[in-house]
Amino acid sequence: MGVSGCGKSTVARALALRLQLPFVEGDELHPPRNVALMASGTPLTDEDRQEWLQAVATRLALADSTGAVVACSALKRSYRQRLRHSAPGLRLVHLTGSESVLAQRLHARAGHYMPASLLQSQLDTLEPPSADEHAIVLNIEMPPDMLVASICRQWDICLDEAQPVSENTDMQITKVILETGPDGRARFRDEDVPLTEGKPAARLSALMPCGGLQLRMSPVGFRSEFHCTETPQWLFVLGGQMEIGLQDGSSRVFGPGQHFYSADTLPAGAIFDAQLHGHWSRQLGTEPLTTAFVRA
Repeated sequence: MGVSGCGKSTVARALALRLQLPFVEGDELHPPRNVALMASGTPLTDEDRQEWLQAVATRLALADSTGAVVACSALKRSYRQRLRHSAPGLRLVHLTGSESVLAQRLHARAGHYMPASLLQSQLDTLEPPSADEHAIVLNIEMPPDMLVASICRQWDICLDEAQPVSENTDMQITKVILETGPDGRARFRDEDVPLTEGKPAARLSALMPCGGLQLRMSPVGFRSEFHCTETPQWLFVLGGQMEIGLQDGSSRVFGPGQHFYSADTLPAGAIFDAQLHGHWSRQLGTEPLTTAFVRA
């Protein structure tokens, strides 16, 4: 759910593929009259949306026992209550972003009947889910694959509580390493962490040495210059989103619950060159960035 331009269809389609469930595009369920109104730049009223909401509710009801992923704006609480009445098992994912990012996406989008001029009316109509709706809220500046991974991770926690403990031997933790490559440039590398200790219900890695824990908050709008890591350290994102950029122009975004090992240190004997060495970091979205550093 979310306003136009938030990426509902992209994320929902990818999530449906990951979960091997049918995908339903809510935009395709609008009656022709609604499509004509929106194409002409006329915002829909509650009355206009009734037939459409019923169509979405019917599709959800048909899939309530087997599952489906639906992309639907569901801007008002009353709309979502109507959908949940037809599908008691309804789960919500609310995709949010700044007005500027949404507007930029809408202006760049082609082949859709919804004009960018209606964005403000949707923002005015939006009633974000309240706590009792138990929605997953995600920032759209994260790549779609990371949004899908975050949704699956949060839902898996809920599912695990209702399922027996598995003897699964394939459980694995991936250590994302930010390091200095042979050419002196920063790069990312993935490495599996062996879980050789503990029990099937709580597998553990070997105990790792630690030089201390430090917490940090970065305000909205923060961005660093290129720099190297002074001391190798684990970095855990506790709140907000953090983007790490490399000299080759690529970047990765880390959200709450995600982590990486920062070991992009200046090569021995080298003098720091801002055109070659290091990486940059910045805060994304509307929430300050909260991180925990665990020194190696």
